[in-house]
Amino acid sequence: MMELISKTRNGMITYCAHCKVYHLEFGNLFFRLSEAGLECLRNYIVSINGSYCEKVNRKMNANRKIFLKLPAQNVYFCVCQAELEELKSLVLLQAPVGEEADHLISFMYDISLN
Repeated sequence: MMELISKTRNGMITYCAHCKVYHLEFGNLFFRLSEAGLECLRNYIVSINGSYCEKVNRKMNANRKIFLKLPAQNVYFCVCQAELEELKSLVLLQAPVGEEADHLISFMYDISLN
């Protein structure tokens, strides 16, 4: 059975006691993490200075200017400042769980049918 740990409008963290893994879903991304992996990802996300990243990348054509490096070579997860703040809240377990999260922002992504 999955235990809901943290939830926002666009994501959630659940824990599977049987598998002993955390599932982090945010937007259209899904991560399956050990406790150490979740802690590592949490520390990385919290360390990101979104305002600085947006300033440095302001001339890029990308809609989102904050690039989070994923473990795979040349793979990045792009977010805007509001999405980064929501993700930080989610991984810091500060996000309200359940109906309290309904007032939060909607994830700003285009739907692709490919």
